[in-house]
Amino acid sequence: MTARKVPYSLLKRLTAAFAVAALIVFALMGAFLYRSLSQELQRRDDIEIIGKLAQFQQLVRDAGSIDAVKAAPAIFHEVLLSHPGVYLGIFDAQNRVLVEHVGQEHLDLAAAFSGKHAAGSPFTCEIASIGSSRCIFSAATLPSHETVRVVLVRAASDRQSLLNSYRVDVLIAVALGAALVGTVGYAVTRRGLSPVKSIGRQTSRIEAHNLSERLDIHGGPVELQAIALSVNRMLDRLERAFVRLSQFSSDLAHDMRTPLANVISSSQVTLSRTRTIDEYEALIDSNIEECERLQRMIENMLFLARNENAQQLIHVVKLDATSELSRLASYFQGLAEEAGVNLAVDGNAQLSADATLFRRAVSNLMSNALDHAFAGSCVELRSFESPKYSVVEVTNRGHAIAPEHVERIFERFYRVDASRHRSARNAGLGLAIVKSIMELHRGKVEVASNDERTTFTLYFPRPVDV
Repeated sequence: MTARKVPYSLLKRLTAAFAVAALIVFALMGAFLYRSLSQELQRRDDIEIIGKLAQFQQLVRDAGSIDAVKAAPAIFHEVLLSHPGVYLGIFDAQNRVLVEHVGQEHLDLAAAFSGKHAAGSPFTCEIASIGSSRCIFSAATLPSHETVRVVLVRAASDRQSLLNSYRVDVLIAVALGAALVGTVGYAVTRRGLSPVKSIGRQTSRIEAHNLSERLDIHGGPVELQAIALSVNRMLDRLERAFVRLSQFSSDLAHDMRTPLANVISSSQVTLSRTRTIDEYEALIDSNIEECERLQRMIENMLFLARNENAQQLIHVVKLDATSELSRLASYFQGLAEEAGVNLAVDGNAQLSADATLFRRAVSNLMSNALDHAFAGSCVELRSFESPKYSVVEVTNRGHAIAPEHVERIFERFYRVDASRHRSARNAGLGLAIVKSIMELHRGKVEVASNDERTTFTLYFPRPVDV
């Protein structure tokens, strides 16, 4: 079972995307700045204790002996008075305390050099009662040839306090920055989507009575111009289809009304007084003729409707065009003799088509040609092959079709003769059916009319393997 898609707001999604993107960017920037500050503070602590270590090494050397160092602790304490958080320990070779500047009891600075760390390089250490700190130690040989160790510890408490305060500031800045960018993103997105709303408003105003109106795409964003252009093209197709449908409905009503009016009027006239049997038979024959005309019209309309809805399945077979055209010429021979027209078949082509539909298309063209051919002229049926198509031509000599009618001659119920004097025999659907049949075969139909010579040409696509 397909899950139902829930509609969503593009404005809200883009606003959330702005806010999340800003949150991630600001968080990464804040983390980078926090790490940079932490490293910078640690580097400064390292510089401080490295400098003091060199200073104390010089002081113990100047003292000359361990006893002198023990006798003058004030010298060492004075150096650290302006450096709170720095602790000093001087030890002899047996790790006994010579001088200690710790400011509190139970502080074991000897643990700072109990690990595997290089002398003279700062490292992170854990000192009881101080916590995480930066430590450094080094050995010094006195003029008395005695060895002492100098240990310096820089507490990280003040540095950590600064970092904690900075972290809170960073978190506040990240939150406020994401909120600000989200707000700005909402405003920018809302303004950016205003052309979409404009297109929606313009589209909602277009109805059946104003299909000629089009979306205004000038001055709009390039990204939406393709959509607006597609909608305008769709409206062009809808307008043309609506006009054709309106004309079709009007023509259909007219063409169906005429035979019905004939049936009703002739029946009323005949029944207005007593008639002979022959007159009643003539009335029935006339009514049957009109009903047959209506029946043909309805069948043709159903045929076109099935084709438009892709319900007409075609069975394509190979046909010999000459044989098919000769058979149709024999069928129309009687009508041609009545019209005083000759029929001629020429060519030798093979084509792939539905046999029934092919015969119907050519029959419609032949019927049309016989209706418009001059008496004593010849209707020519010709077939030949081109690189892409198998071609069938139906040519008659008669009055040429005016150029303004050529483009519309395949429309339903369209007649070149506006007076409709041929309505009794032709419902105006024959050429529309021919065009529909050719579209089913993925081919085309064309007409050329000049110098009293009109040629309808059917193009049937040739198979790829031919």
